[in-house]
Amino acid sequence: MTIRVPDPMNSPQLQLSLQRVQQQYAQYSQQISSGDAITTVGQNPSGSALILDFQSTINQNTQYLGAINTSMSYLQSASTAATSVGTNVTQLMQLAQEGMSGTQSATSDQAIVAQVKSIYSDLVNLGNTQVQGKYVFGGSATGTQPFTAPVAPATAIQYNGNNSTINVAVGQNATTPTNIPGDSLFLGGAAPASIGGSGDVFNATQSLATALASGDTAGIQAAYNDLKAINDHVTEAVTQLGGWESGINAQQATLTSINANLTTVQSSVQSVNMSAAITNLDQASVSQQATLAAMSKMSNQTNLFSLIG
Repeated sequence: MTIRVPDPMNSPQLQLSLQRVQQQYAQYSQQISSGDAITTVGQNPSGSALILDFQSTINQNTQYLGAINTSMSYLQSASTAATSVGTNVTQLMQLAQEGMSGTQSATSDQAIVAQVKSIYSDLVNLGNTQVQGKYVFGGSATGTQPFTAPVAPATAIQYNGNNSTINVAVGQNATTPTNIPGDSLFLGGAAPASIGGSGDVFNATQSLATALASGDTAGIQAAYNDLKAINDHVTEAVTQLGGWESGINAQQATLTSINANLTTVQSSVQSVNMSAAITNLDQASVSQQATLAAMSKMSNQTNLFSLIG
């Protein structure tokens, strides 16, 4: 008589148990090697969704931070140039006062005129300030040189930009201006009507040089009055640029803090507890060995029954 005993290696229950243990072992091994608690979406769907959501926000904020860095370079350059314009205008006012004092010699008058002309050239260079190959004071026409020397019969400098302010997104529903158009800072208003007007720093500088060269005290006084108003306007522009810089710095700090917090929370969900994972791996290894041993033992018993049969 033959006794038939089912092969334990083909037992669905034992096979399922072995498969489950092997999957756990593989999962814990992957967690340890990667450092991640969640290695597949199926392990923790809600946790995986949180990680993806956090990462999406972090990526978006990182883009905003990149825009902020670019904007800061433009704002800082505009602010530095505007401050230099203010310094030059102050110096022009001082030279005008010297010219009106009536105590200067012909030689010293000529030296003052030379200084004024030098300042004029410096102002033109400041108006054509560039950052990364783009003109800061051209409005939205960043590829065009804003200020060019007058072409006869014109006597006033030419403004080739526009009066547009470039706004950049630096957060959700948050934008910041990155420039002051050159017609506003250097001409006192929208071009072309203001070219040659009382707010035109180039015209005021040229008028001062002409009046100084001819000893025209009234002309010097008129130029001085224009320069005083221009100086107030430039000071307002510098203050405005400083306010924009302050705001964008605060936004940068906020986004950096948010990303740091999100990264910490994301890590708490994503990062594996290494000690627990090692313990789980050891337990899975023991379970796997025990299951294989049990299956082997039962297989030996089956073979013995077969021999007896």
